[in-house]
Amino acid sequence: MAKKDLDADKGKNILNDPEERKKFKSALAAITHELQMIDDRRESIKEQYGELSSMYGLDKKIIRKLATTMYKHNYTDVVDEMNHFQALYETLVNGKLSDANDPLDDDGSGSGEEE
Repeated sequence: MAKKDLDADKGKNILNDPEERKKFKSALAAITHELQMIDDRRESIKEQYGELSSMYGLDKKIIRKLATTMYKHNYTDVVDEMNHFQALYETLVNGKLSDANDPLDDDGSGSGEEE
């Protein structure tokens, strides 16, 4: 479709044309129906998380992460991200560096040794 044709379509006034209003309202109804289906599915999934949590004593957060990882097929990415997070946390918060000259030491000496 050419740009000229697209510009002409933009000018349709649904307020003045009863047929266009009917088409537009029908399309909106279809969209809201789909959105309701999405809401219903989300509620069903939420209930399943609760059931699994009760049955197996697992936190819903863990079950959600397992399901999401299985759905996205990204286990390796999740593990890599967690390893990166762990290394950053241990270095920044706990002050653990494999290098003896830790620039985050409190005394500012950079020796990495506590007194």
